[in-house]
Amino acid sequence: MLSDVKRILLVRTDKIGDVTLTTPAIAALRKKLPVAHLVGLASSIGAEIYRSNPHLNETIELTEAHKGFVGFFRLLMLIRRQHFDAVVVFQSRFTIAFLLFLSRIRFRVGPLSKWWSWLFFNRGRRQNRSAVEMHEADYNLQLLRLFEITVAGTKERTYLQVQPEAKRSAQRFFQEKGLSNGKKTVAIHPGMAGSALNWPESNYSYLGRSLSKHYNIVVTGGLSESALVERVFQNIAKNQSYLPDQPVVAKFIGERGLAELIGILDQCDGVVAPSTGPMHLAVALGKKVVSVFSPIKVQSAVRWGPYGVNVGNNLGILPQDQASVLIPDVNCAEGFHCALSACIYYPCMPRIAVEDVETQLLVLLEGSSVSMVKSSAFMSYEFEDSYGESEL
Repeated sequence: MLSDVKRILLVRTDKIGDVTLTTPAIAALRKKLPVAHLVGLASSIGAEIYRSNPHLNETIELTEAHKGFVGFFRLLMLIRRQHFDAVVVFQSRFTIAFLLFLSRIRFRVGPLSKWWSWLFFNRGRRQNRSAVEMHEADYNLQLLRLFEITVAGTKERTYLQVQPEAKRSAQRFFQEKGLSNGKKTVAIHPGMAGSALNWPESNYSYLGRSLSKHYNIVVTGGLSESALVERVFQNIAKNQSYLPDQPVVAKFIGERGLAELIGILDQCDGVVAPSTGPMHLAVALGKKVVSVFSPIKVQSAVRWGPYGVNVGNNLGILPQDQASVLIPDVNCAEGFHCALSACIYYPCMPRIAVEDVETQLLVLLEGSSVSMVKSSAFMSYEFEDSYGESEL
């Protein structure tokens, strides 16, 4: 059967992080079928990720031209002309699933989680992702059993390549802002779409002020987050020293698409972010990442944390880890939504101390200069050299 599959469509039409977490499955599929023609279908913002994926041959971007009754049939005809042998729908809304059903693709793979999925996917797999039994990327891999690919037999990470123009633009930004001064640069991304609980804005500001004594800081965000980025930037920069040998504090608000932000993150050494798409972008780019996560079940790092790399946590971190996840030390009983004032721990996210986030980031960035004990009971750190003698 595999010998008959030459052209495969891969579909994920939602957010940045969700699309990024399909890239391990795409990599596994590429290794299994090295000569197959793989095409990604995504929203306008997700298409930037698929265009930056080295394992895809082509990307179809959902645009305004594909909306409405006429747009539906325009997209249907486009997909039919491609003559796909199989489609893997990692997640989609009803309209896209129905369109793919009408597209006459022989093998239609997708999660059997909605009533209509049983009608539209003839090679589906029963999944209940809200049970949080594995990582989102592993749920995506689980759909590939048709291609003899298994979660247990796959060791992939998230994949992303920086587009040449985005790299040049980011390099110009670093030069113009004085960030090319030989010091390490940390990106602080305080915003998120609201799909999970976030750390307080004041904590991002306090962290940035502390880190800016030794590192360059770039506060990043999209257009919808510009007010937040400006406030955090101003709070960090107000004590900035403008002497030539001192670290620089800057801000970056993406105005021309996701590729810009990818280029900026690629120039940084470390990234601090909540459970949001740019956190996954940073992991895919190989950056050192510290992320703060909600204790609510469906928002947990078990499903949405950094994927495919060594990850530290509240109990400890090692220099060889690439990322770390910190969550509030509470006994959260909520599965889907925060109980707000009905919870005795509310608000819980401020329980993640700024000092803990800073310590974890320093271990990742200054691993060769850290003396550390890691156990289930305690940790001790000693920072030397570039960060000063035993500052923490």
